Amino acid sequence: MTDRFPLSVDTVVLDIDGTLLDSNYHHTVAWVRAFARFGHDVPAWRIHRQIGKGGDRLVTAAAGQEVEDADGDAVRGAWEEEFDAIMDQTTLLPRARDLLVALDERGFSVVLASSAIPRHAKHATELLAADDLVDAATTAEDAEETKPDPELLDAAIAKVGGRRAVVVGDSVWDVEAANARDLPTLGVLSGGFSRQELEAAGAVAVVEDVAELVERLDELIRPVG
Repeated sequence: MTDRFPLSVDTVVLDIDGTLLDSNYHHTVAWVRAFARFGHDVPAWRIHRQIGKGGDRLVTAAAGQEVEDADGDAVRGAWEEEFDAIMDQTTLLPRARDLLVALDERGFSVVLASSAIPRHAKHATELLAADDLVDAATTAEDAEETKPDPELLDAAIAKVGGRRAVVVGDSVWDVEAANARDLPTLGVLSGGFSRQELEAAGAVAVVEDVAELVERLDELIRPVG
């Protein structure tokens, strides 16, 4: 740990999928099934490397421009249906709600920054029972551009009037979005991206999951002032 820690921040922006909710592999399966509906055999590993991007970017990234041009919107619609069918199988990652409690107790402004469609985001927030612990939340309706574009982060921070924010996320796309606004990212390994990938993308620290983040919270961040 270097002299830069703990980071002094007033706002903590929390990604949901893969960070608080164990859902990245469910999303991967849903995309595999959605592609297959239209005759596209896209390996799960290739899709997983793109989880965290918006669906408008994922189809091209995982399957190529020809598939996007031919079936992109249809595949995205099928993915929604496939994920709806297994969404109830997703569960909170260990100590996810404890993290919200710890952040609230320390006086941080907390934003759940999801780019999910509203009904998917609602599932996670209901599991978290987070209404009394977070200050704001976003969904796909809060930004026209998707990750790794930083627009969603802009919207999240604006909702609480944040001045110095840190992002907590599981994917290199979270880190890239934060980098675009010179925001530090605390990476977690629970989404399936490696420590080396997150560090190479620019995460200032990487922990195994939010359970470790709870234990090391005061070592890594402190309220401004």
